[in-house]
Amino acid sequence: MSVEPLDHRLFDCVQVNLAELADRVHGAGTHLALGRVLRFWPRPGADGLPTVEPPVDAQVTESAELLGLRVTRRARIGSAGELEPGPGCYVVADAYHLPWVPYHRKQHLEHSFLIEPAEDGVTVVDGYHNDTQWGAARPGRWPLGHAELAEALPDGALAFDVVAGDRPADRTPLVELADAGSYVATYADHPDRERALRGLTLQTWLLTRSRRLHAAATGPVTDAVRAHLAEWDALAKQVYLASRRVSAGRAEPRALFGRLAECLAADHTAFDGTLPAATESTVDSVGVSPELRESVAAAIGTVLGTEPPAGARTLGDIPGFSSFRMMEIVERIESDLGVEFAAEDLVPEKLTHVDGLCRAVLAAGGTR
Repeated sequence: MSVEPLDHRLFDCVQVNLAELADRVHGAGTHLALGRVLRFWPRPGADGLPTVEPPVDAQVTESAELLGLRVTRRARIGSAGELEPGPGCYVVADAYHLPWVPYHRKQHLEHSFLIEPAEDGVTVVDGYHNDTQWGAARPGRWPLGHAELAEALPDGALAFDVVAGDRPADRTPLVELADAGSYVATYADHPDRERALRGLTLQTWLLTRSRRLHAAATGPVTDAVRAHLAEWDALAKQVYLASRRVSAGRAEPRALFGRLAECLAADHTAFDGTLPAATESTVDSVGVSPELRESVAAAIGTVLGTEPPAGARTLGDIPGFSSFRMMEIVERIESDLGVEFAAEDLVPEKLTHVDGLCRAVLAAGGTR
């Protein structure tokens, strides 16, 4: 049986370093046990908005159990001096103060890492993999002196000692999905649209990542599941684009809430393989002049540092392209060509294709 290497992209920032520990103590591939359970249980969150993000303590407890780990100590520490670096020293702290992540001095959120002893301080081990609007987070090891560690934990942290338990044997899928009606309606009807869409950006990111993890853990991945995951990916990107537009005072694409409801409803059948197989999306290029295509390609090149190759349709293969750069490309095209894209055109299916971007320009009244 082949052993699956740890794909850090499947995990959120609390899960990923427990997955690292599980593979260390039980062997490569153990991390996939964390994907056995797929759950949609929203709970009350900040600002009257529901969240699928569990409390840290609950998430650590359940994740450790699924991975065959035991928490022998849990403490709220007030300073870095109270840490006990070692092979199972797992810490959750505010990413705003952590110098190795792109959230440093940018955003407050709970983030996990491992602390190992080193000769002149400690070594931070962090397997988190994500692209953010402030840059990329990638797995790595970072040496910190004792003073640097203290500076990274000015408000203390949650510290756990984690050791090996029984190797997880049960890989039976468990799917627990609550009704999504009130969840979708709350985000759709919340009076603070900027706050709602900012929150929904995180929600759809978490929902998408958890479904990818579940699919990887319970595979093989069928065409139906692959199509469902692609729809979740597209939705998460669309929500991010909508959030950026609303924060700039522009129109909101209301259709995304219907798409969210459809994705959540499809969860009930997707992992039984009963969804239709994916079909490759195409974008109509009729009516796109060479001049317009050149102008759009030039804007793309300005943002990404390289223009799409001649005849290219999709942007996904260009180094540096991501959903965060997608919004920069849209804004650059609007600025260069003097147009404003319609809210309904802010969907990844159009914005990740050269011709789709050209059609959006034409729909907005542009000609060149």
